[in-house]
Amino acid sequence: LRVPVALSSSLALSCPATAVAAQVFSNDVRFELRLSAFNPEANIRFAGDGVATDGEQTEDLAASGGIDADGRWRPRGELAFNMTPRQSLRLNYYDYRRDQSWNFDGDWIDPGNIFDEVEVPGEPVEVPAIDVDGRISFELASLNYDFAVIDTPRFQWGLGAGITHATLEARGTGTSTGTGEVEPQWETFHWKRDGTSPNLHTRLSWSPTPRLRLEAQAQYLDTRWGDFIDERGHFERGGLLVEYLVTERLGIHVGYDWFRLKLSDNYRGSFEAPAESGVGTVDVTGKMTGEFKVHGPMAGVTFRF
Repeated sequence: LRVPVALSSSLALSCPATAVAAQVFSNDVRFELRLSAFNPEANIRFAGDGVATDGEQTEDLAASGGIDADGRWRPRGELAFNMTPRQSLRLNYYDYRRDQSWNFDGDWIDPGNIFDEVEVPGEPVEVPAIDVDGRISFELASLNYDFAVIDTPRFQWGLGAGITHATLEARGTGTSTGTGEVEPQWETFHWKRDGTSPNLHTRLSWSPTPRLRLEAQAQYLDTRWGDFIDERGHFERGGLLVEYLVTERLGIHVGYDWFRLKLSDNYRGSFEAPAESGVGTVDVTGKMTGEFKVHGPMAGVTFRF
């Protein structure tokens, strides 16, 4: 009889302990702060196409290029304020900054033909060597209201909307060595876009165990919704996170974040071809597109209070 009595006593004591453990690692906290180190790399792509015509003949034009920059560890932060079990406010911040150098050794370039049927007179042109040192920086802060359309002890699907503030900046210094006909030159440039825009938001959160959570977030905005930039385009952001709670108040997380800004704009222009070519005025119309993509891994700590 002593064994059943001892066993019953152990079970009676273990039930409250189990309930306490479930509460300790539940999601019923008011604030969650994630501080991360983000190691992104950046990819910039440009492409253009168009049509050149003198009124009688036409020629299709196309060109593309890109710049890649390696990653450096940068700060990242996220704060969630859980107003109710289904409603929360979520603040995200990213900071990307990279110094980069680009070099061109110089070359001889043949002007070629404007149209396949017409040869443009002229000799090959010597292009000087060029060195450019610059910095690309990108800051993004977003605040979103999130409502859990589906809310279970292990799974949440949230939808919402908010506002995004973004700053995209490029600055640099360029020097050229000069040629027999062109003097060495030194120039600086600075380009910056800064503005805000409404955005759409969604979130998926799954807790297979009380200590472990997997979360995915995504945001989207159209540049026509706000005053961030004049060109047509859209911004997309996605993130995947795996988080483990070491204690009730402290956790660790790893993940991967990705965002992309894609822009496009139409252009129109004209130029006078050399008189001896017999071409006259050439009108050019087309479309330019640009893409700025930042992506990389992250890791950090989570505070719950």
